[in-house]
Amino acid sequence: SPQDRCPPRHLCDMGGAKTAYLIAYNAGCMAGWAYALYLALTALADGGALSSTWATMGPAIILSQSAMALEMVHAATGMVRSPVVTTVMQVLSRLQFLVWIPLAPTSASQWGCGMMAISWALVEVPRYAFYLNNLVGPGGQTGTLYPIFWLRYSLFAILYPTGITGEVLTLLACLADPSFASALGGFAPLLIKAMLVLYVPASPFMYMNMVKNRKGAFKKRFAKPPPPPKAPVGAEFPEDGKGGRSTSEAGKKAFAAAIGGSGVGEAEAAAAKCAGERSWRFGYNKHITKLVRLSCESPAAGLGSAKAGLGWMYENMVYHSPDQTLRGPFGATVDKVTGSFETGAVRGGKQSPPPGYRVPYDAGWHPSRPRPPPTGPSDCLSGKALKAQAAEWAAGGIIEPDAAEALCWLSDHFDKGESLQDVYVVMIGAGSAMGPFPKLMEMGATVVAIDIPGAWGKGGPRPASGVWRRLCDTARGSAGSLVFPLSKPQSQCATDEELYEAAGCDLMKQPGEIANWLCEWQKTLPDSAKVMIGNYTYLDGELHVKLALCADYCIRRLRAARPATGVAFLCTPTDIHVCTDASDRAARDNYGSGFGSLGLEKLANALSGGKLLIPNFNAPVEAQGGKLIKYVDGLAVAQGPNYALAKRMQHWRAMIEFESGAVVSSSVAPSTATISVLSNKTFAWAYGGMPYFKYEIFKQETTNAVMAALLMHDILNLKGPKNPANRKQFRLSNPIELFSTQAVHGGLWRSPYKADSLGEVSALIYFAGLARPYLLAAGAAAAAAAAFM
Repeated sequence: SPQDRCPPRHLCDMGGAKTAYLIAYNAGCMAGWAYALYLALTALADGGALSSTWATMGPAIILSQSAMALEMVHAATGMVRSPVVTTVMQVLSRLQFLVWIPLAPTSASQWGCGMMAISWALVEVPRYAFYLNNLVGPGGQTGTLYPIFWLRYSLFAILYPTGITGEVLTLLACLADPSFASALGGFAPLLIKAMLVLYVPASPFMYMNMVKNRKGAFKKRFAKPPPPPKAPVGAEFPEDGKGGRSTSEAGKKAFAAAIGGSGVGEAEAAAAKCAGERSWRFGYNKHITKLVRLSCESPAAGLGSAKAGLGWMYENMVYHSPDQTLRGPFGATVDKVTGSFETGAVRGGKQSPPPGYRVPYDAGWHPSRPRPPPTGPSDCLSGKALKAQAAEWAAGGIIEPDAAEALCWLSDHFDKGESLQDVYVVMIGAGSAMGPFPKLMEMGATVVAIDIPGAWGKGGPRPASGVWRRLCDTARGSAGSLVFPLSKPQSQCATDEELYEAAGCDLMKQPGEIANWLCEWQKTLPDSAKVMIGNYTYLDGELHVKLALCADYCIRRLRAARPATGVAFLCTPTDIHVCTDASDRAARDNYGSGFGSLGLEKLANALSGGKLLIPNFNAPVEAQGGKLIKYVDGLAVAQGPNYALAKRMQHWRAMIEFESGAVVSSSVAPSTATISVLSNKTFAWAYGGMPYFKYEIFKQETTNAVMAALLMHDILNLKGPKNPANRKQFRLSNPIELFSTQAVHGGLWRSPYKADSLGEVSALIYFAGLARPYLLAAGAAAAAAAAFM
């Protein structure tokens, strides 16, 4: 039957010798099949019968068909990108006839064999001509001469039925030949019968597959040329010199710059190794580990790496204004933007916040407890109950002791009737599911909300105006106030819906305008105002990096305009952080307890090739002055290098601003059962088994309230560890040690195994728990049956 394999030229990266060989091979095969076809047609023209065709063209077919065996070698060696299994099956399906026909001589003298041979020749001549055209021509569908292209993708309509019919008749003729019964020790007839059975499902499949290929080929050949690429707008990755904008190349260079910026002895070699990493997608993690270790060596190394990493992003990422009048390196180009926004505001309807601070909590998330915790005033933790739960979390290794102290401090503060009346928090990504917006509003803060334009999606099923409706409604029902950018004056918005549609901004395309607006807004505040700016944005892949860069620009600009402004981030638990001595010691002590013995853990680790149950502790870094700095590697490689870069940029900004005197509320948040995470069943199953390894998976409502509490504590308590004025008291000589304080890691820091090595085992433990009642019942039934007997 005819074959449909990809032409070599435009699918393979061939060297000169390979290309010359393939030209010779395809030209030779085409000539061989053309000669066989010539012999058949001239014999028929001279009055020969179809049944005698094989005798005429057989020798030429045997030679040409045998040469096709090399196609299996081409596919197996990667010389052409044809699927190996498919190629082997197709070639062998032809070569079998070169075995059967000599064993059953009478099969060659019936008309089916002649029809098969001519069908083969008629399809192979255009096929090899098609391949040859692609090798010597411009390549691609449009580069093939149309007559050859048409024959390649049209003759099958006749030649598939005639070729398959001829093959089946030839196989039947072999079975009818008396001498064939004993061929190959009597196995030949069985093999042919098996082949005939396979023809039943394979023939229609092959035919319809070719119909599909023809449709695709013609669609591609006659498709309208794509429109010229639009000029990029907003933040964009730099060109990679290969016609694209590789995020991998940019990521490697940014991390290499940060490594080199540490300035320690081995930094240059480590930076070169990072920049030369070939498997960045799955090898980036070891370079981030190296970066953290080098950054720990001294305060200068930590600060130098942060400045160098962000410096590379500002100098090498690019920015294009919507009208393309501004184009160039991100930092210098965005600085030239002069536009801004109007200001909108919504005031809360409550005079004062409710007494105390409330945290919704009804134990951690588990597949057996998936519902959100109740949020009624009497259902939430507050006062003594909240402080008791904070102490219980700390005792169980779910949060660090200083995080529990911060929760208790804040609870006492609000129990005295205090509020956030003089607190202003700029939330970049105010609508984020993990952000503190609802609690800030509840406690009376003023939130400056940066989020997507409300005009996006207008008229669609999920217009972005819904985000602003939710934010404004929350503000109206609270004791706080909401401030936000508008595309036109608020006085010109005749309805609430018009206000929602005019609200918002495009962070990736308007970072300069947003920063200008924020700098103008801060001038309206009293000197005593407590101002904090935080980034709570997230998008998948490369967009996360762009968001992080644009948010960083806004943070940098507001900090420059108002130096007293603090900075806030939510640190993901799945990253590499400096940790406390106590948490490192707990992880070491817990190692060996999970499965009852160290031997079982090492066995599981060995059987998985070192991928499962990896110890959750590392050799400490001996810093300048002899101090040993511990760190925990919670990095999840599957999250990808773009996510890691975006989160590391937040670390860099936090370190720079902490060193320059800003309060930096940047604490590790726990693993949280958000809708987006639970939509992946694999994560949900793993979460179900992780409590076995001393984790607690937080429900979203609990995480929001707890992390918002830490943010408020860092703003209000000037004696806390996030205030650089107290760094000596808390022994934070290196700015990278900032992340070791007030961690709400959910148990990750003190777990015996790295988070990235627990997933499969945790899922198995969860399913084992589901099966346990049934296994116990079956065991009890078996025991009862044995006793009865």
